[in-house]
Amino acid sequence: MEVNWLHLIPLLPLIGAAICGLTGKWLPKAWLYTIALMAVTLPFCIGAYAFLRLSEEANQFHELAFNWFSAGGLHVDMGFTLDRLSGALVLVVTGVGLLIHFYSVGYIDEDRGYWRYFSYLNLFVAAMLTLVLGDNLVAMFVGWEGVGLCSYLLIGFWFTDDEKAYAGRKAFIVNRIGDFGFLIGIFILFNRLGTVSFAQINTSVLPLEVASLAAICLFLGATGKSAQLPLYIWLPDAMAGPTPVSALIHAATMVTAGVYMIARLSHLYIMAPGVMAVVAIVGALTAIWAALIGTSQNDIKKVLAYSTVSQLGYMFIGVGTGAFFAGTMHLITHAFFKACLFLASGTVIHGLHGEQDMRKMGGLRSHMPSTRATFLIATIAITGILPFSGFFSKDEILAQALHTKAFDFLTLTPGGGSHLTWLGPLIYAIGSLAALLTSFYMWRCYFLTFSGEYRGPESVHPHESPAIMTVPLWILAALSILALVIGLPAEWVRDTPLATFNWEHFTHGMFATPRSGAPEEFSPLPGFGIALVIGWLGWASAYFSMYRHGVAGDDAVTAKAPGLRRTLANKLYVDELYGWLIVRPLWAFARGLWRVVDATIIDGLFVNGIASLIAWIGAMARRFQNGDVQRYAAVTAVGVAALVYVFLVRG
Repeated sequence: MEVNWLHLIPLLPLIGAAICGLTGKWLPKAWLYTIALMAVTLPFCIGAYAFLRLSEEANQFHELAFNWFSAGGLHVDMGFTLDRLSGALVLVVTGVGLLIHFYSVGYIDEDRGYWRYFSYLNLFVAAMLTLVLGDNLVAMFVGWEGVGLCSYLLIGFWFTDDEKAYAGRKAFIVNRIGDFGFLIGIFILFNRLGTVSFAQINTSVLPLEVASLAAICLFLGATGKSAQLPLYIWLPDAMAGPTPVSALIHAATMVTAGVYMIARLSHLYIMAPGVMAVVAIVGALTAIWAALIGTSQNDIKKVLAYSTVSQLGYMFIGVGTGAFFAGTMHLITHAFFKACLFLASGTVIHGLHGEQDMRKMGGLRSHMPSTRATFLIATIAITGILPFSGFFSKDEILAQALHTKAFDFLTLTPGGGSHLTWLGPLIYAIGSLAALLTSFYMWRCYFLTFSGEYRGPESVHPHESPAIMTVPLWILAALSILALVIGLPAEWVRDTPLATFNWEHFTHGMFATPRSGAPEEFSPLPGFGIALVIGWLGWASAYFSMYRHGVAGDDAVTAKAPGLRRTLANKLYVDELYGWLIVRPLWAFARGLWRVVDATIIDGLFVNGIASLIAWIGAMARRFQNGDVQRYAAVTAVGVAALVYVFLVRG
């Protein structure tokens, strides 16, 4: 259905960003806060109105905002489409974003750059909404680059601190590596199809090699934006920004862009089953890799950062195995409990005057009851323990991986050989191990922070944050529970009122089906049983090692394997490895180019060299023009004699 108001959803936060950025320094704080909050509230209301109007007859709303540009055969319109997938993401982005804006009023109120902060937040939301609503790859790329820019601005918000400024630059540069692949993927699709529209791409048939090349290039962009191996290294360092920024980036917005992009192009990826296998494998390896590192982090925000990387791996397992509904469902539930965890960690840091080391916390349950309760609810959700939402969404991904048929006809060799029927069960096993580690490190985080006795300095008196910061926590905690409705198995809610809210039922027909077909009907009960055992086993491991003994228990675990624990605490030395393999050689190469090509050849030979030659010729010529009349007469006489000799004697 054609409408003419869809453009307001990204436009309103863009206007809010402009007002806050250009005039916010001189506006009263109350006015600025009102503008920033309304710039997100109104798009939420418009998105909710449109989402509720979706039906079988009007399954999407579309608006052609304007004809953007034409270049050769490329005609790009700035068009927006709101359907069941993008509509749900609009509600998540604006809803969670609004709660983070409210929370930020209390968190950033005393900072001198509060007006810059809210301008960046509004701009971030505008860019993310453009990414979600864009009806073609170029429009999506505008939002894609916009959230990359805003992440740089927000992560490096306190830019006078070199460490925080470095983290912002790191996020920006690493994302540019992935974005190069994204651009190449767009070029390939346009060269083959002559269009960048999602609707036309998803109804086209491409040769296997073209579809595979385009899909793998686009996935390279997703590995950067959604922090997958090997481009995940920017995300843990993004903790340098304010805590609400961490919640905004890590929960519902930027990092989920890659998952959303693959789900939106599900028909393209179905045509490239080999690439789907790569997506699933990378997701599984990322999930276990980040979970291992997360077990040994002591910074509360770093634990949550590696948790985000790991959970994103689960989402890629979902879309990589052809269970696009499962991957996007976990995207939504993850937004609620991860935003709650980050904001709760922010209240902990706020109440401890900036302390982030969990070894210096402990006993905060009595000082911060609201923070403790909401952190506990979100922890239960992420660790996959009934009855909260994370259990159903994460277990659905693992169940779909175990029963997938997406890889049944793939072989290791082009000529045949054994089919990769074992790949799904292998991914399931890796994902289950990652779930066990997730349960352990999240309960470790909870016990070290809130249980036992307070271990911080006596000069710091922990206290609960104001209501403007704790109310968003309770809302997100409630959503972490209520979101279980969308994840209930479809067969459980069939022919009941809950079927309307079931995500698998709600998105039926939106995503392509793997070439081998959807998995056959299977009972979810065995998988649920295994998932419960894994979740409780992780809790028990953390309880008996951390809850009873606190930091002493953590030190005892370290003493049993000091080398391994040190390696994990140092992030498996990935940054050092990248520095040795990539950064240092590039620095050396760049320095060599500067010294040889720039300084010696360009500057030395062409620029300064030519100038020096002319200056030397001029200096030589000046010797004959010194104003000495007798020398001029002598030179003239010599010249005349030479001419006489040439014309008279030689002639």
